[in-house]
Amino acid sequence: MDEREREAHLEYLQACADGPTESLQIHERSLGKALLCALLGLLLAVVGLWLATLPLVFGPQTPLAVKGLLWGCGVPMLLLGLAGLGLAEALRRRHGTRVLELTPETLRFANSPEPLPWHTFDAFEADQRHLSTLLVFSVSAFSRAPALQPACFKSLVAPDAVPLAGGLRVKVWMCTPTLAGKALHLDALVELLYGYLEAAQARRTLGQLFPGVERLGTQV
Repeated sequence: MDEREREAHLEYLQACADGPTESLQIHERSLGKALLCALLGLLLAVVGLWLATLPLVFGPQTPLAVKGLLWGCGVPMLLLGLAGLGLAEALRRRHGTRVLELTPETLRFANSPEPLPWHTFDAFEADQRHLSTLLVFSVSAFSRAPALQPACFKSLVAPDAVPLAGGLRVKVWMCTPTLAGKALHLDALVELLYGYLEAAQARRTLGQLFPGVERLGTQV
């Protein structure tokens, strides 16, 4: 790399290092999905209970085959309905909770004991699913697996991060991410997170090139 290329590279790193300066919190919106699950769960539970109790209404003269059919349909529907109501309660409890806390230097998950430096991660993936948004952060080769408190009920009742691949990756999912009360679409979320990650990586590189100095131009 000649002198001109070196200067261009340093200018690029400096431009990236001047990234976002705000401290932000990303919350989750899940009340609508909780209400939908509650309605569907209640409907399944009521219909399932009705089918399961029909043999009692018909009396002992009800053929065994009919009883088996009614119980075979009613009991699973009742169980599915109860599971739906449980899921609705979990989503209700998740509504409005903090999923991620961002600062120019750190990232914090809902179950992080303390903020993590951005350079703990070197990349992330984002996937928009039908009912949720999934983020997977990759831990840098020079970093240790981040310490995370155990996920609450497998991250159902709280948007807790879950380690993958022995802690080399960290997964977090949410229904609808929001920033300052407004929904964040996938592209906006990716752009937001990438700005913080890119700036932190650039500052780390500058700090390695110029020990003790994170931003070119801070030297006198």
